[in-house]
Amino acid sequence: MRKIAPLFLSLALSLSFGCATSRPGEQGGFLQHYSEARRLSAAVTLLKNGDSFGASKVLEAICSASPVPEVTDEALFRLALLSLKPSAERPATSQAQQLLRRLKKEYPGSPWTAQAAPLVELINITEELRRQNKNFRNANQSLNREVNELNKNINELNQSIEQLKHLDLEIEKKTR
Repeated sequence: MRKIAPLFLSLALSLSFGCATSRPGEQGGFLQHYSEARRLSAAVTLLKNGDSFGASKVLEAICSASPVPEVTDEALFRLALLSLKPSAERPATSQAQQLLRRLKKEYPGSPWTAQAAPLVELINITEELRRQNKNFRNANQSLNREVNELNKNINELNQSIEQLKHLDLEIEKKTR
């Protein structure tokens, strides 16, 4: 009976909590979820303490491990925010955009995906405005070149008109 009790207890626990370990190729069970949730909690604590570099490393490890719903999606979102690093050339790094695309693809129903949607839209709008601004700058430069060419032509025409006036005056003087 003593040998059966631990076996029965472990069987009862595995049935009530699901599989505690995972086989290769399967999504993790309870222990993996718990472990990843603890790592996510540690990353959030690092963020609260101002250690964004340390938090990034922990979040990258979570995102690289086997996917765990309700953990990996949050880690993707938080890592994407840390990876944004907007600059004059780009509103977001390619890594941040890739993480946001992955979040949308792998976790379409996640609340983190819903929170990321306006951010993705702002990034897209910003990139479109930057493209338009670049096109306008190029068009402006082209128009400035054309205006300079027209001004040059106008100056040449004015010089020709002055020369013709001069010539006309000389002809008029000779005919008198």
